[in-house]
This record gives sequence, C-alpha cells and structure tokens, in this order.
Amino acid sequence: MSTESTGAAEPGAAAAVPSEPPAAAPPAEPAAEPVTEAVTASEAAPTRPDAPPSDALPSDATPADTTPAEPGAEGGEPARKKRKFGAGALFLTAVVAGPLIGVGVGYGIQAARPATPLPALAAPKLSYPAERVDAKALAAAGPQPLNIDGDLRDLLIKRPDGTKDETDGDGDGWLTAADLAENYGNSAAEFSDLLSEGFRRAASVSWSSGDVRYRVKLMQYTPEFVNQAMVGLMPRTSDADLSKIAGNDDSLILVSKVQYTYARTTEKYYYGEALARKGTVLMGVQVYSKGPVDRGQLEDIAKRQWERIA
Repeated sequence: MSTESTGAAEPGAAAAVPSEPPAAAPPAEPAAEPVTEAVTASEAAPTRPDAPPSDALPSDATPADTTPAEPGAEGGEPARKKRKFGAGALFLTAVVAGPLIGVGVGYGIQAARPATPLPALAAPKLSYPAERVDAKALAAAGPQPLNIDGDLRDLLIKRPDGTKDETDGDGDGWLTAADLAENYGNSAAEFSDLLSEGFRRAASVSWSSGDVRYRVKLMQYTPEFVNQAMVGLMPRTSDADLSKIAGNDDSLILVSKVQYTYARTTEKYYYGEALARKGTVLMGVQVYSKGPVDRGQLEDIAKRQWERIA
C-alpha cells in the first residue's frame, strides 16, 4: 500500500487546479540564490564547424570569433576587404590634382605680390609751325598728278581724208581691256595681263588705205606700272629694223623684214610699229600691210602723234 498522497502531482505533470481559492495568499518566499555554476566557453558561444574544440584552447585564450550573427541572418557576413588604389588611379589623381595645385599656388604667390604700376602713356605733343605754309611748295612735295589727264581722244591725230574708218571697239574712240585683247592671238592671257599691269584706259583711231591698215593708240597706266607696261610692249624679234623717233630717246620704231601670219587666218602680212612714252601714257602706232611697210610714212605718223602729247 502506497504512502504517497493521492492529491500530489506526478513528476512533469501540471498541478491540479483547486476547486476553491485559498483563503489567504501564502507569504512570499525569499528568492533563491542564483546558481553560480560557471558557464564554459563551449556552452556560451556557438560552435563553428571549423572551430577547434573548446577543450583544445588554453585556459587563458579567447576564441577567434565569439560574436553571434545578427538576428534573422543565417550566418555572420564575412568582413569586406579594403580597396587598394592601383598605379593608374594614383597617376590620374596626380595629373588632375597637379595643375590645380600649381594654379592655386601660383595665384596665391601673384596675389601676394605688390601691384606693378603701368608706365605712363606716351603721346607726342601737337605742334604747329609758326610761319605760314607755302601752298606751292607743299603741292610740289606731295604726289604728282598724272601727266596727262582729261579726254585722251582729243589728243589723237585726225584720220586722213579719203581713208576708211576702221576704229575698234564701239566706234567712239574708247577701247576697253577686252577690245585691246581681241587684237592678239591669246586674248585671254592678254586680257589678264592688262588688268594685272595697271591698265587704266585707252583711246584709238584706225583707218585703212588700200591694202594697208593703220592704228594709233594712246594707253594710260597707273604710275607704278607704266614702266612695266612699256617693257611688255617691246618687240622680241631679230627680224626687224630698229630706230627711234627724232628727238625722243624713250621711243622705238620697228619695221619687220619678214612676213607674219594672222592668228585667226592664214593671211600673211608685214608689220611696223612705233612706241613712245609720255608720263603715264604710252603711244603706239601700228601698220599692217601685205607688202613691206613704208618706214618714212610710219615715222611721219609717229612724229605727228608724239607732238600732240609732248
């Protein structure tokens, strides 16, 4: 027969609830003393699979990693490696920072220097002559006007009576650069030369008598090109007799000894020409003939035309 009370609870089972509440609460018992059993390191910290057993560590050693993982994480995140700057990044930093630092240092040095005063403005003082200026002397010292001005057609000799008018251009006596260029085989090159060599204007009168044609021209150039134009008109042939107009050393009379062929036909001709210069005006007398040119007649026309502009 058991001596245990039937009202006692079995070990591990919950105590039965009494049918009536107790009359008074029992006095509170003092709190039990905490258990001072030492907790070993192996029980306090979770053991990693690769960690050595706790009994393998010395008594004064501390485990390598005893920090528990953050709540909710499956395991502790491994520490990130520190980023290392390579040689390229360092070089780029030096290239960018070097000029900026240099500019800053240079600006600081320049700003610390005292201001350099600018030199005074040097302007010539205006002065006026005390005496009156001679207008004639002043005009003589300046650029000289053209030797011949006005209407060049008034300086041309008249066409002889009984001859046929063969005046070039529009028939009014004026010749353009294009009109002059048409008398040469290479008209395009001649036109370009006239425009680039200071050609200003020209006037002419032409006539024919039988098989002989005469052309008298007055061509004016700018002062800086008149010498060059005179040289360009000089003939470059040895098949001619050369002489000068009487009383004019700056002249030339040429009479060909052989026949030439027109540029646009097969017709033959003899050629004669007289050249002279008066200031910026060049005088030219040309003769085209099927037979030899009469030198005396050419010299007479050239002399009469020269006397009108001399």
